Amino acid sequence: MEQREFTDTLLVSYLQTRGFSVFPKNNGGRLVIFIVSGKGLSEAIEGFYQNPSIPILTFCEAYRSLRSALFNLKGARG
Repeated sequence: MEQREFTDTLLVSYLQTRGFSVFPKNNGGRLVIFIVSGKGLSEAIEGFYQNPSIPILTFCEAYRSLRSALFNLKGARG
């Protein structure tokens, strides 16, 4: 199983739609990172940059949930 940290919410949204586990983490200050883990992560990242075909509504739902997590973590520090 692979694990990596990302700040790009679009990439993380794509990975979430592909079934990878996503955990948001406040990295101090204003930066929120997403820890993504799962088998085949490197291949999935490559697939993202090769113009993937994914259901747009599923992608939008994943993106909105990540944005919500991001704002919740930023709000929790203050």
